[in-house]
Amino acid sequence: MRGKFSAAAGILTGVLAIGFFAGEVALYLMLVRPQRIAASASGKGQEPSAAVSSTADDDSANAAGTTPAEPPSGASVVTTVGHITVVDVALGVASLSNELRRQHAEATANGEKLMLETTATGCPQCQGIASSLPDPRMQAALDHVRVVRVDRDPFEEDLAELEIPSRPLPGFFLLDSDLRVTDAINGGEWDDDIAVNIAPVLGPFVRGTYAKRRSPWKKLPRPGGTVL
Repeated sequence: MRGKFSAAAGILTGVLAIGFFAGEVALYLMLVRPQRIAASASGKGQEPSAAVSSTADDDSANAAGTTPAEPPSGASVVTTVGHITVVDVALGVASLSNELRRQHAEATANGEKLMLETTATGCPQCQGIASSLPDPRMQAALDHVRVVRVDRDPFEEDLAELEIPSRPLPGFFLLDSDLRVTDAINGGEWDDDIAVNIAPVLGPFVRGTYAKRRSPWKKLPRPGGTVL
């Protein structure tokens, strides 16, 4: 019966508060978060495999008398180890989901199976796996496989949105075209990080025939709310 002006003022204040909150979230996604990812990129070194590939490219360029071209800013680094395509997702990509969709399309176009690997700087097991890739047993196990390596530290929130656990490391995930995880294992499925142990696990895993496991895969629940 009374106080309609106070009620209207309260409703208007609530609408304005929601508008300001939405604006803050938009500003964070457009400005703050890309800067944080860029800062993480500047503070991290290349993984050993990427460094070796860069050195090889430099040597080839010097032999040809040309200057090696720098990869575009924010572009993922794609290298080939025998029959295995290795993609190190750049820390400055605008969207991990879009980058994974692009890599999935590239894998399909080239007749490859996409396997996502979660890694981290200073992860000894991840480095052991990278060092084992040239081994003939790994070449046979991952023949025509595109290994997409994602650093969990700058992409932990993005991985959670995709229902991909960032722990334990390293993790291995098979994704469908909609980026849904169809199967997953981690490095606890073998002992020492050498090709003779890794290949008999990853080979059947990517082909969908790895049945006897130390740790069954449990789907990560999708987080609710707005990730900040």
